[in-house]
Amino acid sequence: MKKILPLVTLIVSIAFLTLFSYSHVQAKTETKNEIQLRDDVILDLLFPSIYKALEEHFGKPKQDYCEQILQIEKKVEPYRYFNVTVQLTTFEGAHDFPYDLVTITFSNKNGMEWRAIDIKSRTLKPNEITKCRDSL
Repeated sequence: MKKILPLVTLIVSIAFLTLFSYSHVQAKTETKNEIQLRDDVILDLLFPSIYKALEEHFGKPKQDYCEQILQIEKKVEPYRYFNVTVQLTTFEGAHDFPYDLVTITFSNKNGMEWRAIDIKSRTLKPNEITKCRDSL
């Protein structure tokens, strides 16, 4: 009996620990496809603002491709708004030179419209042209 009691206690302890330590709640991790889908939606919503910012920056309409979200910042001063930094490549004609790498930060701080608050560009050399990320 002295040997059985510790064994029963051990089995019951293990059973309780197993039963109460298991949780049906699992942390959801975002997949690469979900993140890319989210970024594609944001880029589609920003399209009019991107077009306008490029036209103002270059003094004429520019075509672009390889759009990607670099950063999303949530601000809470004095109220909630967002800054979204986008990077893209512009081109002339039928995907001809010059190619410019453009980084634009948009904000919705002053209302519902997304406004460019910062824009930087530089002309790419032929050896700097890279492939775009795969789209969904």
